[in-house]
Amino acid sequence: MWLAALVALAQASSATPLLDYADGLDFDTPPHEVQYRSEIERAAHELASHPPPARDCARTLGASRFTQLLERLAIARSMLGDHAGAIDAYEQALGCAPRAAVLHARLAEELLDAGRLDEALATLNRGLAIQHDNYELGTVMGQVEFLKEHWAGAIGWLRWSVQTAGKDQALYWQCLLWLAQLRSGIAHPHPLEPSPPEDWPGPILELLHGAVSEQQLLAAVQGEPDALRRREILCEALFYVGEQRLARGEVEQARRYFAATANLKVVYFIEHSMALAELAKMRAAVSKTSP
Repeated sequence: MWLAALVALAQASSATPLLDYADGLDFDTPPHEVQYRSEIERAAHELASHPPPARDCARTLGASRFTQLLERLAIARSMLGDHAGAIDAYEQALGCAPRAAVLHARLAEELLDAGRLDEALATLNRGLAIQHDNYELGTVMGQVEFLKEHWAGAIGWLRWSVQTAGKDQALYWQCLLWLAQLRSGIAHPHPLEPSPPEDWPGPILELLHGAVSEQQLLAAVQGEPDALRRREILCEALFYVGEQRLARGEVEQARRYFAATANLKVVYFIEHSMALAELAKMRAAVSKTSP
């Protein structure tokens, strides 16, 4: 009993309780790996049996079917973290449906996941030329602008995302909007949601607003009874706390939070992708300063 009490006391007094908790977890594969590998096999088999034409797919009678199959393949590959494979499938899908704004958004998201931010931005601009008010294009644009540290653009797109999204998704864009304002030099951002809800991700917003501690945020994570959902919300919590640390200039601490986010292998969450992008930027910055 006394040993358990000492452990609990040490955790309670830690400066990085989320990291301490994440350090005790280890995952080899993304969630639902078997399911998505089966989906890849099915989609690939159908495409091999009836392949789309190498040219002018959009002009064929089967263009819609080919697009759907290629999108299925791309989604399954993405859910396993195979972003190169997903990019290839989305590019083929766009060959069959070049005016599909949502495919431009999803291709851009995969390019972001692969660290190809300039290509993602170019893809988004092509999509916005087709449909300027597409929700998915706007939300991915907010992420790309955030990662490229174009703060005025990021704030504008993230504010638009908050106002356009449904309530649950809007809370996540509010988290990024708050952080974009901090990173831009606004010491006291104005929240669009003065009183975050108790439901997730309300505790993250409360932490960003200074209303709860990281220990209390961890308690909210640990209170989730479903193991997979607990893993997912931990991924989110680690990322946003890492961004908060980075906004404060705590670069090494931020790096550790981003690494812990990536180690959970929730590859289908934007927080995982953005954490990897932040880590890549940090490595690039170190290499520039190294002799």
